[in-house]
Amino acid sequence: MHNTETFQREGRLTGLAEVLKLSWPAALTMLNTTIVRFVDGVMVSRVGPEPFAAQFVGGIWSFAPEAFVLGTLTVISAFVAQNLGAGRFRRCGQYAWAGVAISVIAGVLAAPLVIFADRLFAILDHEPTIQAMEVMYFRYMILTLAITLSSRALEKFFFGIHRPGIVLTASLVGNLCNILGNYVLIFGRWGFPRLELEGAAIGTIAAWVVQLVVLAVVFASTSMDRHFATRRPGLLRLRHIRDILRVGWPAGVQIWNDVASWLVFSSVLIGTFFGALHLTATVAVLRYMSLSFMPAIGVGAATTALTGRYIGGGRPDLARKRTHTALSVAMTYMGICALAFVVFRYPMVDFFIEVAPQETEEAARRMREQIVGIGGNIMLFAAAFQLFDALGIVYTSALRGAGDTRWPMVVTLAFHWGVLIGGGLLVATLAPELTSLGPWIAASACIILLGAALAWRFESGAWRQIDLLGRRVKPAE
Repeated sequence: MHNTETFQREGRLTGLAEVLKLSWPAALTMLNTTIVRFVDGVMVSRVGPEPFAAQFVGGIWSFAPEAFVLGTLTVISAFVAQNLGAGRFRRCGQYAWAGVAISVIAGVLAAPLVIFADRLFAILDHEPTIQAMEVMYFRYMILTLAITLSSRALEKFFFGIHRPGIVLTASLVGNLCNILGNYVLIFGRWGFPRLELEGAAIGTIAAWVVQLVVLAVVFASTSMDRHFATRRPGLLRLRHIRDILRVGWPAGVQIWNDVASWLVFSSVLIGTFFGALHLTATVAVLRYMSLSFMPAIGVGAATTALTGRYIGGGRPDLARKRTHTALSVAMTYMGICALAFVVFRYPMVDFFIEVAPQETEEAARRMREQIVGIGGNIMLFAAAFQLFDALGIVYTSALRGAGDTRWPMVVTLAFHWGVLIGGGLLVATLAPELTSLGPWIAASACIILLGAALAWRFESGAWRQIDLLGRRVKPAE
């Protein structure tokens, strides 16, 4: 497998080749997941607007408890990669089993939410038919939380040992099953009953089961067991679970915060203050933003694995070099996205806009033009912060690979609630004439400042003081 001797062979293009080798499968995995979720939503939308809305709301609410655990599990890659670099191969399998244990425990702890789902969604005061669908979808997602999180834990193991192709393969197989299962169960094809939104929930669960099975089969293979002791859960110790929770909980808070703050931004600062047209335009822009940052998150996953491996091998200098190379890759991709956001902003927004028939075709045309005009202006703001978003994603991932998770958590909380939400509320209140562009100015400032702050943190070298492997390290120069 890998050994420290490979660290000595450093050609001119070695760093770029290594980053690309790990990044492209991870980036395609993220992009593939984003595209399939989009197709999933399109299928449900063909049933009617109520199931489409219920799927979004039920899914978001079920993701809230999942996001924290998911973020916590991201540091598995750091522990696995650092032990890989240090030649402690058996530890890699032990941290994977620790992640699975945490996933199962989290699934058990979240299960009682199913009992209180009716009361929980009653707070939203939605129309009874929609609320019933939201509760149903939420219950399905919560009851299978242990499956989805276990799959994520194994993904982080494979990223950590520099085998992202396995994750990509499992993702492709699972997502194909998702599309096929949804088609059959939502619309009642091939003799199956027409289950509509419930069919979408079952199809999604089946896809996660398939993906977990693919990952588990490879994880338990003879080759993996020979190198990483993956068939020996008895080697798991409580300290491995404690390590993941101790280092990972700030990352969990950070990811949960991302979901919560942007949900408040879109639903309250845009939807409540400026109405449906501005919210529709914002949602269209957010869809394109996900196509931009999700592949960059894949590059970030590769960055975590690379920095972890080189830090574990005693080469923080190479960890820094690989981070800079990964940053170049992410900024190139997101820079191209920014250019597309500017040049094609109006047709890109128009692609997502479906206006229901109004009193006249002329009224419908004017409404569509309004939404496209609003969205086109918002796209300019999204373009402006793309490069800084790349900074934030890659540097956060590099810091995570070093085990530096608390400082990024604190600064992310501060900027998201102080600038994104607080600043957005201030602009929306004091300068309502800016309409939804006011909160988007605050969003742009938040991402730019956050990216710069995370870049400063990594370049300061403070992460060199952190020792995940229990070894004495030299002070940062």
